[in-house]
Amino acid sequence: MTKEAYIRKTLDDQFQLWLGRASLWGCFLFVSLAWLDYLVTPENFRLFLRYRAMVALLLLLGYFLSRRIPRAYLSSLAFFLVAVTAMVIELMILQFGGHESPYYVGMILLGISVVGFIPARFSFHVAIAATSYAIYVLPILFTETITGHSDFLIANTFMVVIFSTKLLMRYMSGKALVAELGLQYDLGQYRERLELVVEARTTELRDAVTDLKKEIVERQRAEAERQQAEAERQRLQAQLLRVQKIESIGRLAGGVAHDFNNILTTILSYTELSLMKLPEQDPLRDHLVSIQEASEKAAALTHQLLAFSRRQVLELKLMDLNTVVTGMADMLKRMIGKDVALDIRTGARAGCVRADQGQIEQVLMNLAVNARDAMPSGGSLLIETADVRPDSAFLRTLGTDAPAAHVELSVTDSGGGMSAEVRERIFEPFFTTKELGRGTGLGLAAAYGIVKQHGGNFIVESEPGKGTAFRVFLPVETGSEPIQAAEPGGPLPNGSETLLVVEDDELVRGLIHEVLEPLGYRVLVTASGDEALRTSDSFDGHVDLLLTDVVMPGMDGKQLAEVMRTRRPGIRVLFMSGYTQDALSTQGMLEPGIALIHKPLRPGMLARYLRQVLDGV
Repeated sequence: MTKEAYIRKTLDDQFQLWLGRASLWGCFLFVSLAWLDYLVTPENFRLFLRYRAMVALLLLLGYFLSRRIPRAYLSSLAFFLVAVTAMVIELMILQFGGHESPYYVGMILLGISVVGFIPARFSFHVAIAATSYAIYVLPILFTETITGHSDFLIANTFMVVIFSTKLLMRYMSGKALVAELGLQYDLGQYRERLELVVEARTTELRDAVTDLKKEIVERQRAEAERQQAEAERQRLQAQLLRVQKIESIGRLAGGVAHDFNNILTTILSYTELSLMKLPEQDPLRDHLVSIQEASEKAAALTHQLLAFSRRQVLELKLMDLNTVVTGMADMLKRMIGKDVALDIRTGARAGCVRADQGQIEQVLMNLAVNARDAMPSGGSLLIETADVRPDSAFLRTLGTDAPAAHVELSVTDSGGGMSAEVRERIFEPFFTTKELGRGTGLGLAAAYGIVKQHGGNFIVESEPGKGTAFRVFLPVETGSEPIQAAEPGGPLPNGSETLLVVEDDELVRGLIHEVLEPLGYRVLVTASGDEALRTSDSFDGHVDLLLTDVVMPGMDGKQLAEVMRTRRPGIRVLFMSGYTQDALSTQGMLEPGIALIHKPLRPGMLARYLRQVLDGV
């Protein structure tokens, strides 16, 4: 059974279960409230009691039918039960008070019971809420003259607010339920695969024991072989479990970073816009600067999550590792402090590596920070580059089979070292031996993810009392390419072009419009690929650029760009994404000729990059 089929079946089971329960609850509630009729409108008590009895019998019948009819008809049954109940309540409203009747509360109770009890698809709840409200308000509008405008407005407002609130809660809980069911399915799949692995290993061991019994003469040799085999198995099992654990956490981290980047885009961008508009002496600037600094730290944490999960796209350039290391020397000295002596030795001569300079700098910085924290009383830090052509044994240690030239980047400290237990866990996310409040436990995990995504390898050498050496191996390439220059500062560039913006997040969508329109652009804002195509087809003017998110429900950004290029030849495209291991990348590397801006967005970054793409820079 596929994941989608499992989720659909589970939701259908819950719908059937809770439809029956809701029917019983409605039957009890509808009859039990008859005493209110006697207190409020004794002249209608007998008539209303017949109404209530009729609805109660109908709901009771619905309870039995919900357990017997095919599931395909459950939604129709539920809709019928709610509609009939709503019509009976409306009869009671018209019979007693009309638009001023307090019986409108019955409609609210009906909506709360259905939306709150029955875990159906969101469209079903919207239809129920809309139908219930229509059954309430339309007969009143067509058959009565509204005199108590205030009471009628209050009743309608209260009903709409209650229905909207319940629909919002149901929407959020429905998404959480689908996510939980997906995790349950994945867990079941992992368990089955693990059982198969264990069964296969158990069979191998059983065969080994049988062979040992048959080979008494060679018992000692066979025993030694068995012990060795028990050790390619425990080691492989430990590696498998560790890889599965890191991979599962990586997927979770990447998803969290995607959603968090949209939130950070809104916070950072509106903060930057506010700072641009406030005078230097305004007392609110300090508050906004604090918000900006905290958000930047959150963005850095998000980038570390993406690096660990290998979800970021690398913009690879040929670069000299020696140049990168020496260029960071001054910053590293300031960061590690005066108590740590820094020694940099650039011995590599084999050539360049193809890498993302910012990511390699992040690896070096994380390793240096880790080394500094391992030497609280001071010490020495050696950063070294060297040419390496591994032999076959060394290649097996790195997990590769093809010989190739590598450049080694090593970071060695004179700290207290690590035990074997700690060494086994240092690349796990959020694992740290530091006291509370010092570090996130993501630095080494992010470094590990970056190196692996570059096709490199990591070796850690450490013993208690003998310091630690982190050795990074990156494959060598030849050639030369310029490293991309940093983003310029200054005022935001203007423009007069027409832009088609596609972003499914409402806050980010509004932010982009607010940033770009004052700069002179004509901005056509849409929320999906289909809406963007409709807007483009109905717009008679020239569209200069498509600015689109990559990961969207339905048609993704790359598919939309391909369609737009056929309908509007020559249109320029700028992609944006916060979860960047997507349709634009091949094994984590950005495809050639694609312009991509990473989330979280900043107004200055967006305006300048947009101008570069429009100008063909």
